[in-house]
Amino acid sequence: MTPSLPCQRALFALPPEVAYLDAAYLSPIPLAAAEAGAQAAWIKARPWEMTIGAFYDEVEEVRRLAAAMIGADAEDIALTAATSYGMSIAAANVPVPAGSAIVMMENEHTSHRYVWYELAEKAGAHVVVAPKPVDGDWTAALIAAIQSSPFPVAVVAGSLVHWFEGILLDLEAVAEAARAAGACLVVDGTQWVGALPFDVTRVRPDFLAFATYKFLLGPYRQAFLYADKRWHEAGVTLEHHSWNRIGGEKPDFYLVNKPGFMAGARRFDMGQRSDFATLPATIAALKLLLGWGLPAVAQRLDWLNRLIWDRAEGRGLAVRPANPIPHIAILEMGERLAPDAGPRLKVAGVHVTLRGTKMRVSPHVYNDEADIDRLFDNLALR
Repeated sequence: MTPSLPCQRALFALPPEVAYLDAAYLSPIPLAAAEAGAQAAWIKARPWEMTIGAFYDEVEEVRRLAAAMIGADAEDIALTAATSYGMSIAAANVPVPAGSAIVMMENEHTSHRYVWYELAEKAGAHVVVAPKPVDGDWTAALIAAIQSSPFPVAVVAGSLVHWFEGILLDLEAVAEAARAAGACLVVDGTQWVGALPFDVTRVRPDFLAFATYKFLLGPYRQAFLYADKRWHEAGVTLEHHSWNRIGGEKPDFYLVNKPGFMAGARRFDMGQRSDFATLPATIAALKLLLGWGLPAVAQRLDWLNRLIWDRAEGRGLAVRPANPIPHIAILEMGERLAPDAGPRLKVAGVHVTLRGTKMRVSPHVYNDEADIDRLFDNLALR
């Protein structure tokens, strides 16, 4: 079925001879976002024209837009610098007693892996890893690791997708297993927020971190953290500054020795959150996505990825797994890729990610069928 949302290539600086199919690595920002960021950079060039609103207005606007991406309230969203920053906040808050366990999938992304090993070491806890399942059912594998853990489970490090294997998980089922074990659920959403409709109220994680530079079409160094309301009153923040404190906008803010935190997840906001160039670019990108509608975006990406799998299977290159991610195609190529496949694709204007024997193809709304044809027409095989 042809998707309702047509190709949006005209809104990006993509020349016709480039087939950029690597949004899971780094997406291009839309022209509107680039223009917004460029204009906003002049704010810092003329600081004498700034008002105190420059530190607050766009912060609250982007907070509302980020919340809309996951069905949250603006009060639940903190502005952070990266997924890893959000994970560090989560690790500073979730209780991990000595002898307990932190459960995660094998080969989890480093931003959602290293912090938990560090915390386990400090707390005298254990990391329990769900091994790669033979049948590809990562949902069952992760739930089994939770239920069979030889230690009480304190934290489940989960996601809607396995970023490296390209498999979709039933995150609601994982969340239910985590709650049954009395564990906190911390989720990495960077590889899917913006590409898939998601209702955070159905999953109810303790924390959900996501950056904007992939499927949210935003700039680098901008990310968000969803924090469940249970953490709004007593959550531990990583930084202490005026902007996440009550009265920080007042001229006499420095007279109070230790003012209270602002409401909701704002207590977790990073210092220098009011990036005068990054925020306008982020706002422009998020408005575009919400204007298209996430269901329509997801439908187009699913259609493109079905084409990718059809082309691959038609040439005997890869077998579609039972539950693939609908917005990313990770093709297991075995020994079929020629050693110079990567450089030859780039010469042909095709951009994908090659890791070992896997080829990751991740289109977005700026791609069309011609881009997929260019990929397979120039794929160096042996």
